[in-house]
Amino acid sequence: MKIPRYIKNKYVITSILFLSYMFFLDDMDIFTMVRNLKKRSDLIEQKVVMHQKVIVSRATLKRLKKTQYLEHYARSTKYFKQVDEEIFVIIPKGNPKR
Repeated sequence: MKIPRYIKNKYVITSILFLSYMFFLDDMDIFTMVRNLKKRSDLIEQKVVMHQKVIVSRATLKRLKKTQYLEHYARSTKYFKQVDEEIFVIIPKGNPKR
């Protein structure tokens, strides 16, 4: 079997070896780069969600300065009660979390 002339060229062989090393054997190979890009996109999505939560928390904090909303917030989310009342929390069977 005759080997083509361009494959015998030392520059082609060197280029093939270099590219195979860069794509598969290096610390920053193609698989690591793809994994890092996926992590980056996940972190960007998480940043957007956290930013929205910060906006909601700031709005809640601003509203908590008013006494009427503070009482409503404490009674609805933290289950605070007045002196002469009792609070019953009813949790549906299908939903184990509060």
